[in-house]
Amino acid sequence: MNVNERAYTDATDSTGDTDESSNLLAAAGIDRLLLLNENSDSALFSGKKFTSWDECEMFLNEWAKQQGFHLIKDRVTRDDGVIRRRTFICSHGRTYESNSLRNTATKKLNCPFSINVSCPKNKNPEGLVSINKINEDHNHPLNRSIIEFEESKKFTMEMIEDIKFMTIHCKFGATSQRKFLEGKFPSHPIFSKDLYATIKKFRPNSKSLSNDAAQISNWLDNEKEKDS
Repeated sequence: MNVNERAYTDATDSTGDTDESSNLLAAAGIDRLLLLNENSDSALFSGKKFTSWDECEMFLNEWAKQQGFHLIKDRVTRDDGVIRRRTFICSHGRTYESNSLRNTATKKLNCPFSINVSCPKNKNPEGLVSINKINEDHNHPLNRSIIEFEESKKFTMEMIEDIKFMTIHCKFGATSQRKFLEGKFPSHPIFSKDLYATIKKFRPNSKSLSNDAAQISNWLDNEKEKDS
């Protein structure tokens, strides 16, 4: 037990009150949050504290990648718009039921891994976010090298902005865009599937075109009523 841990234990034991012990630690120049997480910056455990939900989510995402899987958000509970509880699950969690007669592949394997996190409204004056319960079981292999590969091939924000511009304003197809990106970012791997998916985000689909036509029709009808 180091000096800070001993100080926290002594302060808590002598007062029996968490708030009062926090005041004693502050008077001694000890950060209670730092103390609780000391020597555990990269460790995940029940009781770990964070100063905000953003900090918590950032840590959990990075931690999961180091383990060889991705996390996604699941259930959430809010109180007056403030998040009080949230559950994070493995990206292979949940199940998927297809209506297709074909054999379709899916990432949803009903993986049981989950992390319950909370920001209690009571007895939490600093608004700290805490790890409550962790189910560490997975029903599939973890592969850190696959996660690292996926991260390495992600488009940067600059690349995404270039794709957006070339798609919307230049009307370039995938072949021309690929040549441009390979010339501008020679060290970044570019895969056709990723490029097609990103281009698709910025291309108007039939539904959006239909909506645009409907809006134009409505506008014309309104103008006709004003001036036949």
